[in-house]
Amino acid sequence: MAKEASGWEHIYRQSPAHQDREIPHEDVESLHRLFHKNGVRHVLDLGCGNGRHLVYFASLGYGVCGLDYAPAALRLAGEWLAERRLSAEMACADMTAIPFRSGSFDAVISFQVINHGTLDDIHRTTGEIHRILRDDGWLFVMVGGCRPPGPLRFRNGHEIEPGTYLLTDHLESGIPHHFFTTTELLDNYSRFKIIDLHWDSRSRACLLAQKRG
Repeated sequence: MAKEASGWEHIYRQSPAHQDREIPHEDVESLHRLFHKNGVRHVLDLGCGNGRHLVYFASLGYGVCGLDYAPAALRLAGEWLAERRLSAEMACADMTAIPFRSGSFDAVISFQVINHGTLDDIHRTTGEIHRILRDDGWLFVMVGGCRPPGPLRFRNGHEIEPGTYLLTDHLESGIPHHFFTTTELLDNYSRFKIIDLHWDSRSRACLLAQKRG
């Protein structure tokens, strides 16, 4: 995944320090209520990027850890946290090899990250999430969309395997983008108890699941 990682590093290095500080995803308030009700304290943001969800959950008192492959992303997240006088653990690592012991986290959240990989990467990442969650731990995943049809720009990309595309002339060139079928998405998390699957206001698939105890 070295080419993919260098692609994300390039993207974050090209971005101003405070770009893309989007408001948190529309589901995070309901996630907070769910986590609070179920005693969640330690949360991993898998693919934390510039830190918008690290800041959100840290501000609510959770123990949060942000994992990202791009050092520039972690630097931006750290700066934002420092501005808010918040703290979080940081890890620069590949999502297919999460550097934490089994059962380390009460919950894992991941927003439009897991779909940036080949099917093999995705399956390995799912296995790692299952490993580092405690029994009955929670998982929330948002992916870029389900096929068909996928964004228009991918129709001119290179399909390297079913549903996985590489763009050839774009800022994210060289970074895999996988578009799940709904069945495929559910099958990928078959080791979990699926609690909910819905589409957000931008037609992105949002899956809530729980590790079977």
